[in-house]
Amino acid sequence: MKEKFRLKEFAEKHGLTMGKKSCYGNYRGYRIHVKYAAMGNPACLITVVTNTKGREQEIEKYLQKNKRELKLTNYGVVGIGLMVSPQLYMKIFEQIEKILDKITGYLHKAGFSGAEICPYCGMPMENGGIEMVESGIPFRAHEECFEAALEVARRREEEELQKPSKRAVGFAGACLGALAGAALFILMYLWWNFAALGVVAGVLLAGYLYGRMGGKSTKFKVVCSSLVPLIVTLLVYLGCLLIQAGLSDAGTNLWNKIMTDFANDSEYRLQVLLNIIFIFLLDFMSTVYILFSYLRTRRRISANMFRSEEKM
Repeated sequence: MKEKFRLKEFAEKHGLTMGKKSCYGNYRGYRIHVKYAAMGNPACLITVVTNTKGREQEIEKYLQKNKRELKLTNYGVVGIGLMVSPQLYMKIFEQIEKILDKITGYLHKAGFSGAEICPYCGMPMENGGIEMVESGIPFRAHEECFEAALEVARRREEEELQKPSKRAVGFAGACLGALAGAALFILMYLWWNFAALGVVAGVLLAGYLYGRMGGKSTKFKVVCSSLVPLIVTLLVYLGCLLIQAGLSDAGTNLWNKIMTDFANDSEYRLQVLLNIIFIFLLDFMSTVYILFSYLRTRRRISANMFRSEEKM
């Protein structure tokens, strides 16, 4: 049965303004933003704006304690409010109402400021403040607070750009990740003769350890995280084939043995081709994840901070 109560009806019921697959406005004294797209990732994202005044951990404890009841898959708390991502399947907007009621009720009871207070400085907005947007979330704040926050964001971005790339230590981390993926490849090959999934672990670990070792998120990181595990995995696979050939017939030229079996044994040929094809395919698919992670780090926060009238 199709749900009758949808985003538009939800917005109208609570006097909220419609946006692109979202709505926003005042809800029980707090500025909120609700984004819902059935095929989105996440499908639902709820934001409540409030000045946390250094009490982020207090809100996090509340959300963690009530995670199951609120059906939260993820949540986050920053200086100007909180975001929650619930997993909802039926009566979606009725559940969103319940989530907002519980969260705003908790915030009010705990003494967190509402829509009349600037979320940056925690002081009343006597002149009503200005309508602004940060990271896609519209709310009101003091103009001077907005300008200060924008300047801080720009300064941090500039500092990030000036940081050294540290390619050497990043490359070392990528090599460690590739070797870990290669070890998994060997184990899987011993068990099933099909081990291409090992390259997925290699790429993801290479990307993770590249950054963990201090390497900066750059195009070089993406290329390194892709090529190093690919080359290492192919070399390890060749080693596996040579060892396998030696175990089956130690008295012959190992390379000739591999080529002969590949030409004359259809099952062996299929096994080799499937491993090679999937090594390249899975390496590419894993690299896409690393690429998207890199692109996310390239997004400038300051580019998504503006007065509403500037882009409306």
